[in-house]
Amino acid sequence: MEQVQYDGLMGIASEINKKSDAILASCKTKENQTAVQSTIPTVSKEEMDAIALKYANKLGVYFDSKHKEQIENQKELLTAVQSVDKSIKALPTQRNIPFEPTGKIISETKKIAFFGFEFLRSSVVIFILSVAIFWSLVMNIKQMDNYKALKIQYNQLTDYIIHTQKDEKIEKEKGRKAK
Repeated sequence: MEQVQYDGLMGIASEINKKSDAILASCKTKENQTAVQSTIPTVSKEEMDAIALKYANKLGVYFDSKHKEQIENQKELLTAVQSVDKSIKALPTQRNIPFEPTGKIISETKKIAFFGFEFLRSSVVIFILSVAIFWSLVMNIKQMDNYKALKIQYNQLTDYIIHTQKDEKIEKEKGRKAK
């Protein structure tokens, strides 16, 4: 029992020694760092101001050049828009177009005549499209019915083939047993 306690005490003591060595090593490195730091030359406030002023001037020149470039691009765009506006105004216009109070142009409705009846062109187009959709739907349903019928026939033929193959195997086995 005493031996176990002595070993435990020695283990704790060795851990304490390791930790104290680590603390001493870190203290020595800190002392070395302060010695190294004292040798680093410091920069005066005037030098820092001069450096900051130098880079601030370069940054200001860069921003000014970019600002001038954007202004030139905007002027070019404005002249292009104005030239397009002038060319639009120069186009010949129809004078007898009715206007709504909001200023929009009211276009006359276009009509199509069939067998003495007049229909709007848009309503005729809608009717033709709806007939085409209905015909497509009917054909798809018919095709689905054909597919189901073909699938049923396929399954029946597959079953028939499987049964005939089994019957042939049974006949061969009977033929072998008979010999």
